Amino acid sequence: MSKTLFANAFVVSCNAGVGDVANTDVLVEGDVIKKVGAKLDRTGAEVIDATGMILMPGMVDTHSHLWETPFKGRVAEGWGMEYFTNVHPLVSYFTPEDAYAGIYAGLVESLSCGVTTMFDFNTCIHTPEHADAALQAIRDAGIRGVLGYDLRGKSPNSKPPLAPGAARFPDIERVRGTLSNEPTDLVRLAVCLSDVSPDTIDAAVREIEFSRSLGCRMSWHCNKAGEIEAIADRGLFGEDILPAHGNYTTDRDLVLLGKAGGFLSTQPEAETYAGRRSMSMVARGHRVGVRVALGVDVPVIMNLGLLPQMRLMHFLQRYMDGAVERHEGQVPVVRRPGVPTLDARNILDFATVNGAAALGLGEVAGQIAPGFQADIVLMDTRSFGMAEGDPAGHIVLNSSSGDIDTVMVGGKLRKRGGKMIGVDLEKMVANRLAARDRVYKKAGEVPGGLHKTYWGWHKEA
Repeated sequence: MSKTLFANAFVVSCNAGVGDVANTDVLVEGDVIKKVGAKLDRTGAEVIDATGMILMPGMVDTHSHLWETPFKGRVAEGWGMEYFTNVHPLVSYFTPEDAYAGIYAGLVESLSCGVTTMFDFNTCIHTPEHADAALQAIRDAGIRGVLGYDLRGKSPNSKPPLAPGAARFPDIERVRGTLSNEPTDLVRLAVCLSDVSPDTIDAAVREIEFSRSLGCRMSWHCNKAGEIEAIADRGLFGEDILPAHGNYTTDRDLVLLGKAGGFLSTQPEAETYAGRRSMSMVARGHRVGVRVALGVDVPVIMNLGLLPQMRLMHFLQRYMDGAVERHEGQVPVVRRPGVPTLDARNILDFATVNGAAALGLGEVAGQIAPGFQADIVLMDTRSFGMAEGDPAGHIVLNSSSGDIDTVMVGGKLRKRGGKMIGVDLEKMVANRLAARDRVYKKAGEVPGGLHKTYWGWHKEA
């Protein structure tokens, strides 16, 4: 069995028993963290000098649409609902080859940024071959990946062979039959539910019951008030259903989510860039026991990787806390119980412990402790030195993706010394751009061709 010893690291474990410890070794045997302690026996181990580095759990992205990676930056200047008009129609033209190119590139970029677990909410499954391509991309990237098989099957400009809803159940059963879906597996399957509303709740009930019959966790785009309550009213809401976004959840929705021991996946950059979504649900949920997890959402707008999401979440919540205080006449604002809502440690947990638990991996990933899978990130602090105070503050506020020196997933090194291992980056980028060009040709689009939508008398610029 292979052994790797990370020597002399500053360990930020995200584990209550281990804590934060300086000048500490971490021993990995096979795919598992075996020991954490000072001056561990190095016999038979490959030693990685982690002096001057933070050793932390790999981060967990709980909601991204990786098929969009070929169109990086397409909606960088988008506003309002322009994401939907500029991106969603393109999915109709994807072949399995195009899907593989986009998903693989997105996974490699995420790994490079310290993400070791990814929930790919895949809305680009037109055929069984598209699903297989997505699974292969996860395997080839070497990440801990969850394929979120979307039941909606939206394809604005074509009618794919796999119709939406229950018509997809047989292919999901086929995919499930190829996987053991054990928590320690690098490739797992989840089901992405159709939209939930009062008129579609019966269909949602069938989808939830079907998913549970296969032992699959679930997620869905929770974009309207009362959706969590609608599922709970049928006695079906549980912590195995992960709402994404949830910007318009009611207080009742959040109370029910908290009582179920559930999670909410939020994507701070995507939620805020187009000026159309509330973010009050984070503080409201936090107050009633909802555990928050993070994702990137849409690589057509921003880079993959969770460090920017953590930082924006931290600043944004403080800004919103201050706005409430000022509105209530608290000038200058003062620290009091519950204000500010979050600190850097909370935010770090969003990206690690909470993210892993939200995907059913709470006993497997997201923490540095004996018995957990060896999903490990080394963050180099030597260039400018480590910030004082809580090391979580350094990770959230004083680091960048360029500081990610080493990434290990399940005991295998995927990045070392700042370089990806076993990845032909030039070929990967060429394949990504070739997929983009093929899709644009079919769709009659060009790079940078953002369609701007105006109301009233304004015309498209």
